[in-house]
Amino acid sequence: MSAPPVLRADRIRRILVLRPRALGDVLLITPALRALRTGFPAAAIDVAVDASLGSILQRNPHLDRIWLLPRRRGGVRAWWPIYAGIARTGYDLAIDFHGSPRTAFLAAWSRAPHRFGFALRGRGRFYNHRVPRDADRDGFRRPLFAAQINLEMVARCGVEGSVLADCSLVLPPEDAAEARMEALLAELAPSRPRIGLAPAATWQAKTWPESSWARAADLYAEAGAAVLLLWGPGEREVAERVRAAMRHAAVILPATDLGELAAVVARLDLLLAHDSGVRHVAVARGTPTLCLYGPTDPRNWNPPLGPHHGLRAGVPCVGCNLTVCTHHLCMRLLEPEAVARRGLAVLASEARSVCGS
Repeated sequence: MSAPPVLRADRIRRILVLRPRALGDVLLITPALRALRTGFPAAAIDVAVDASLGSILQRNPHLDRIWLLPRRRGGVRAWWPIYAGIARTGYDLAIDFHGSPRTAFLAAWSRAPHRFGFALRGRGRFYNHRVPRDADRDGFRRPLFAAQINLEMVARCGVEGSVLADCSLVLPPEDAAEARMEALLAELAPSRPRIGLAPAATWQAKTWPESSWARAADLYAEAGAAVLLLWGPGEREVAERVRAAMRHAAVILPATDLGELAAVVARLDLLLAHDSGVRHVAVARGTPTLCLYGPTDPRNWNPPLGPHHGLRAGVPCVGCNLTVCTHHLCMRLLEPEAVARRGLAVLASEARSVCGS
């Protein structure tokens, strides 16, 4: 394997980072942004992200500018100011952590002399430095945590040192949102422990049955926990159906923006979720998590450190990475009783850890 190119830090003045979507994926580039700031301390670092997710990076200390990308079907009038602005900025280095046709084209459109991206069919021609998605910097192919994959890309830019081993996600709190959610939870769920459930999923194949969510929620309530149902845009009906199927009471939170969602999650004692964006919000804010895995591989998406746990069924097709599934065995075979037991064990373990510290 060829050695990383030698990029002199004093000659890299502006860096463009491309990672439009989704919530969890945007959070998973924050360790790479920290590494870029360390490796190129004098450079301005800009990120292009979907407008709906810009707020998640607003307080990131390693950024200088955020390009808010319009909807994918926004048309020429919506996109032209972005294309023109990126072309005029004069980037020296562009890094595409997403690898879609549009982001690959934006990397090329930036006219940066150094353009890094994954070695994907067709799109790879837009980069002059192509990186295997599933190999470390020594060329060994092995499953890597997604944040580490992004750090491997930064390593190919010539950044070195211990910062490349730091996979912790960066999500600084928003003070006003923290105060609002502290007051709200004191009213709606004053007792502890608080267990948050996020029953909606963007992939059909990731979705655990709503009846299973309701049963697990009842078991948590019977164990004395306050159960909170979390939801995002277009997901409230899922939360309402889960609550309607429960025998015990649960709180459905009102609508929240991303800063408020992070503040709520930070005040939970456990989050139960699919492999989803809200789970990565919890990781960033230090909340223990229990993740239900099916089509995705926990080796890619479960943080290697911290109080973060995963469950998956033992079926041959688990980890298929399909977004839609006809039989859905990997999720349907996850028993609510087993999920509840594991979650309560995580709570007990964390309580012992706090008492022993």
